[in-house]
Amino acid sequence: APTTFPGGVGLPDYKPVNYDGKWHGPLQVRYALGNSINLAAVKMLAQIGLKEMLTTGFEMGLTTLEPTPENLRRLGLSVTLGGGEVRLLELASAYSAFANGGLKVEPVSILKVTDTEGKVLDEYKPVSGRRVLTSQQAFLISHILSDNSARLMTFGERSAINISGRTVAVKTGTTNDKKDNWTIGWTPQIIAGVWVGNNDNTEMKEVASGVSGAAPIWRRIILSALTDKPNIGFSVPEGIVTAEVDSVSGYRAHDGFSSRVEYFIEGTEPTADDPIHTKLQLCRGQNKLATPAQVARGDYEEKEFFVFRESDPVSAEGVNRWQQGIDEWLATQGDSRYHPPSEYCGSTEEIEVTINEPANESQVSGNEVKVAGKIVSLNDIEKIEILINGEVKETLLNTKKFEKIFSSLSDGVYVIRVKAKDIKGNQSEREIKIGVNVPSNWTPSPTPTPTFFPTPSPSG
Repeated sequence: APTTFPGGVGLPDYKPVNYDGKWHGPLQVRYALGNSINLAAVKMLAQIGLKEMLTTGFEMGLTTLEPTPENLRRLGLSVTLGGGEVRLLELASAYSAFANGGLKVEPVSILKVTDTEGKVLDEYKPVSGRRVLTSQQAFLISHILSDNSARLMTFGERSAINISGRTVAVKTGTTNDKKDNWTIGWTPQIIAGVWVGNNDNTEMKEVASGVSGAAPIWRRIILSALTDKPNIGFSVPEGIVTAEVDSVSGYRAHDGFSSRVEYFIEGTEPTADDPIHTKLQLCRGQNKLATPAQVARGDYEEKEFFVFRESDPVSAEGVNRWQQGIDEWLATQGDSRYHPPSEYCGSTEEIEVTINEPANESQVSGNEVKVAGKIVSLNDIEKIEILINGEVKETLLNTKKFEKIFSSLSDGVYVIRVKAKDIKGNQSEREIKIGVNVPSNWTPSPTPTPTFFPTPSPSG
């Protein structure tokens, strides 16, 4: 969605656009990265922080982006879209850490030096490298960028970066000023990078991009380099797990909605309930929310909706511009699922008392009874009273849940009533009937009335 970011002191607001000039709505990370969605990259940087990004990039090999005070001063969110200068060699060197499973190996241009007689004077000896990423992090990036299905929206099925019969991870790039095109691609065996641009640093024509300018050249190089080499995919390291996720939100699959399988670093797979792709409880036959009391009574129907809420980590003057952008995009969508209702169809002051234990008209064995349940209300609850046969036995304050065990109840039938009052004075109650060691409809046998006989008068 179109999003505005603060531009910094004395600078205009920053309004990044995607390369195709379109807004694609909700996208999971796999598809945002695979399709080179600019806004997703800017939002990611806004959340992790510029210093953290530059530090990682520098450790991977982006030497010109060292997190010096000067770079931290002059660079901003636009560094994700070409706002920072790098050389092709250092870019390829940094990306090689993905190909090497997270290990950084310094680039070497001279492998061997011999004299005129063929005697080896010096020879490069391969080293294991320095770890700059975990093997799990490197695998996830390589897997996403080698997934042709994850980039179909932008590149199509038969683009220059799709090498048929080969597992090749590829990333293209075009700077916002159209001066630079990049394509970097790798396998576990080889990495190749291509830069395209004008040698006088002028802008290229609109038709030039990473996929149309640099990618065709890169394709010829990588195909030549892989000749006679076997196709080797990216091995799944320990610590990577799969999970079935919702196709829209990326949260764990639920409610029979469309889903897919995704890779995760173990411990990061989604476990929370999905707040985005959800079913809302509506009043029957109405596009309005059912009140909590109606839901508690079962007087509602469910309907599928998408609910999008984002906070703004770089908020200017407390304004949530991220949510503003989302709301503007949602307003242009005709799908009713993008427009969840916010109005209730009934009174929001209603209180519903639910007694979960014991069940109404049940027989309880033993002389101990647990009374438990909850109060459903949009307002806070001031007081709950539990009455047994009309007598208040327990009073609870400032809670919506109740649980109390009553001991030493004699055998017989009891009426349990729970009363609730909210902070606005609204009240409600629920009553059940139970039997303790007797049926709830038990009626004690009447005690026989003794027969009295007159005392005979003494005979005279």
